[in-house]
Amino acid sequence: MKKIKGRGILVMCLLIFGGYAVYDYLAQKKADEQKVADAKLFTMNVDQIDFIEIKKDDKVITLKRSVEGWNLEQPIKDQGDDSAAEDLIKMTTSEKVMDIAADGGNIDWKVYGLDQPQGSITYANTAGEKTTLHISSKGNFENFPFARRNDDNRVLVVNTNWTARLEKPMVEFRDRRFLRHKMGAIENFRLKNKHGVIEITSKEGKWISVSSPKVELDQQKVRETFHDISKAKGAEYVEGAMPSLKPLFTLDLKLGDKKWQAQVGQAATGKVFCSISDPKVQMQMEPGAVDNLIELKIEDLKVGATPKQDNKEQTGAQLAHEKDNK
Repeated sequence: MKKIKGRGILVMCLLIFGGYAVYDYLAQKKADEQKVADAKLFTMNVDQIDFIEIKKDDKVITLKRSVEGWNLEQPIKDQGDDSAAEDLIKMTTSEKVMDIAADGGNIDWKVYGLDQPQGSITYANTAGEKTTLHISSKGNFENFPFARRNDDNRVLVVNTNWTARLEKPMVEFRDRRFLRHKMGAIENFRLKNKHGVIEITSKEGKWISVSSPKVELDQQKVRETFHDISKAKGAEYVEGAMPSLKPLFTLDLKLGDKKWQAQVGQAATGKVFCSISDPKVQMQMEPGAVDNLIELKIEDLKVGATPKQDNKEQTGAQLAHEKDNK
């Protein structure tokens, strides 16, 4: 009888100790999960983010996503750069809180420069969630900036990348493609440069020369030429009068029922500029962006044509760009 009673007490003790162990485990697990959650700057669903706003001083950049991609809403209305917007989301929403400088209800925000932060970045999603990170011009002893998330009573220490993001100019989020239309929409290509006129057209799924239909063109080289055009981007937009330009080439494209034209020239500084018809804009081009069209000849598109040696046969525009950027 005593043995049975003793075993019962032992079992009861084991159950009690086991319960405490489980409780401690669950409590620790919850604390760890909370710590991980607190370390995240953003907890909203990244795939649902459809709004970004960057504020600094008097500058406001607003981006809104539609079914067709990102659009720039402020300070002007235009197509946005999808890759720039998506990169901003991907980089910022993956970052974590580096440290918590202060926590509680009696924070002197002025000490941390968060009474008047230098700027903020806001994200919102389709579910109605919104997160704003206010960035201070002040930082800790390692120069990492202080930040405040929404109206939280916490002073966060974040990566210096946040200060750099506030400095991003509007043009980085604007669509700067030389050709905003799809490469597959091109039906006719006409290029006039110093070597003459190249005009090719699509007939029964094959590209042919308009002036010499019997000349066999390398279809892959034609597609590569179009691909280079689709990748070409401007460095910045030009408002008002363009500088005096030496003409380099004129490109006319037929895109279904649309006509598109670009007039490209070179300034005395060596920089290349273009005027585009659709949309009607003027841009200074990125170095080397359209140099392949400056020297293009119909012979370059023929079957068996020798590939260009880009490193040895640079155009004047390329050399000028390189000199300008040294």
